[in-house]
Amino acid sequence: MRIIKSLIAAAGIALCGVNAMAQTEATMPGGVWQEAQELGYKPNPYYFIQVQGGAGTLLTDIGALKVINPTFSVAVGDMFTPIVGARLHVNGWKSKGGFENVPVLTGDILSNQEMKYNFNYINTNVDLMLNIVNIFSKKVSNPFALYFIGGVGLNYAWNNDEFENIVSQYSVKEDISNAWGDKQTPRKSLLGHNLRLGLLADYNVSKNFSVGVEVDFNSLDDRFNSKYKDKDDWMMTASLSLTYKFGYKKVKPVVVPPEPEPVVIVPEPVEEVVVPVEEPKPVVIEEPIKETIFYAIRESDLDSQTIINKVVDWCKKYPNKTITIDGYADKGTGNSKLNVEYAKKRADKVAEELQAMGVPASQMTVKSYGDTVQPFAENDRNRCVIIEGK
Repeated sequence: MRIIKSLIAAAGIALCGVNAMAQTEATMPGGVWQEAQELGYKPNPYYFIQVQGGAGTLLTDIGALKVINPTFSVAVGDMFTPIVGARLHVNGWKSKGGFENVPVLTGDILSNQEMKYNFNYINTNVDLMLNIVNIFSKKVSNPFALYFIGGVGLNYAWNNDEFENIVSQYSVKEDISNAWGDKQTPRKSLLGHNLRLGLLADYNVSKNFSVGVEVDFNSLDDRFNSKYKDKDDWMMTASLSLTYKFGYKKVKPVVVPPEPEPVVIVPEPVEEVVVPVEEPKPVVIEEPIKETIFYAIRESDLDSQTIINKVVDWCKKYPNKTITIDGYADKGTGNSKLNVEYAKKRADKVAEELQAMGVPASQMTVKSYGDTVQPFAENDRNRCVIIEGK
């Protein structure tokens, strides 16, 4: 009954978690969409395949440390949201029980001995998984996850011949017959319930793989270990896990349309006035230049050769003039430290390209403003480098 109440409580937590996640995405700057843009894929939903290996023991027998046996598991599942997921989990292999103080006659000596018996089992469960870390974290792509596990399923046990041999050959302390059946109709197997509560600590070593440790407590049928105890038998398992994650959805990168080429109005040439006495000097009109190169999120590679060529031509035309190269980053994404680096990289790469095309370093002044200055009202246009010469 307590297990059922716990599972109902777990379902309530799941619903609250979904609601909390929706509120978080609504109030988070950039939200899940910003994380997906940085990762290149949506961190949820995804599918997974999981294999586990470890040990299990019964807590209702002669002592937990005396009946430890290996256990193996395999599971497939789906994380529907950053918080809520489910899996179909199968585990089992061997379990062990025993009797204390069994009188054994060896020759003329009667002594009390401890006797153990092995049998096989398999558990199949449908588990609810709640990522506790993402309930409280503002990010959903955390490398570490702590899952609360709650599940229901069936347990199948068989091959308890060793138990039968002990109770048929020796006078055990308990007046017992095989609880899987009775003396008149013995049975060689048992089908019962399995209720589970547990925790899985999981760490992502890459986009697709994670490793973890899972500890589970399984409430099984009272007759699981072939004995009656008037209460459920409890099994504890501890396993190492390896999980393969797949089925992530891709995110199309945000493409910022290039700014239209500015219209350059070339003034009409000034007619020369011929004075018979003194010929005037020709009037030279100096044309200023101002060009802007825009970038996508987290990009600093130069991809605007047309603008670079125009700036190179201007510098060659006016070798006595200087240009300023100012790098910027948008304030709406990233953080101040990263934005300073992106703005500087963008400005430096423009300067390096100009210098490689023959513009001397003495003709350039390079500055980086990070996200402290926003030359444009639209956030995405502030990922830019502005080149200006007068």
